[in-house]
Amino acid sequence: MPTSDLSQLQLEYAGASDVGMIRDNNEDAWWVGSMTQTAVGNQDASSGTLRLSEGAWLGVCDGLGGANAGEVASRLAVTETHAALKELERGTVSIAQAHESLVRANRALNEQASANMTWLGMGSTISFIWTEATGALLGQVGDSRIYQLRDKRLKEITPDHSPVGRLRQSGRLTEADAREHPNRHVIDQCLGGGDPGLLPDCLPVDLQVGDILLFCSDGLTDGVSDAEIGSMMGEVADGFRPPVEIARLLIKSANRLSGRDNVTVIVGRVTAAS
Repeated sequence: MPTSDLSQLQLEYAGASDVGMIRDNNEDAWWVGSMTQTAVGNQDASSGTLRLSEGAWLGVCDGLGGANAGEVASRLAVTETHAALKELERGTVSIAQAHESLVRANRALNEQASANMTWLGMGSTISFIWTEATGALLGQVGDSRIYQLRDKRLKEITPDHSPVGRLRQSGRLTEADAREHPNRHVIDQCLGGGDPGLLPDCLPVDLQVGDILLFCSDGLTDGVSDAEIGSMMGEVADGFRPPVEIARLLIKSANRLSGRDNVTVIVGRVTAAS
């Protein structure tokens, strides 16, 4: 289902992940790359440029389960979702195929957990964007987020799959109150977790030159407010700082203001293809 013509667009991106100030291991995963590559579940800090029309995938996953291999779950979420979409003919995005890629990843996580008792109950969130020549779609399960900054206006384009997140997004709970709510990390959907049922959100995304995108795990939003996020993304939009510098600053701010969780970010700037 085409959403816009991406033939003349590219994305300058930078991504990084940090264990935080308290945790001993990093259960987040992220990946950015083309649909012709093979995704890896654990990517070092890196930056680059992607032609969106040639097929691209960008995503952040936050593993659940602690000792039950949350880090395994998040990496599987990346690789299985990307692999399902990589098999398709290039050129057109499809909500049905995006949905099927998440169903496939959900099945893979549950099968891996069933085969290894130490991984029983492992799960992962996922927030990704998939692009082809004729459009872009997002896929969402859980409470990781994607933000879009356009014309200095910040918009959270992913729906939270959590009770507190829905209250915040509907305006019935302030952002500050949501950040301190005792159930702020309770989600009602994830990939895996032993639940074969899944109701992901797969939605079209409009992209144009000048857009700034931010993908993040909840380790960022635990401490950094939307106003601060928007201000830093605005520095990329205005050309004051490159995506790689803002990615580092966002992680530094998250650790300074909270540091209670792993934090992962991808910052992207949509430009005209060279």
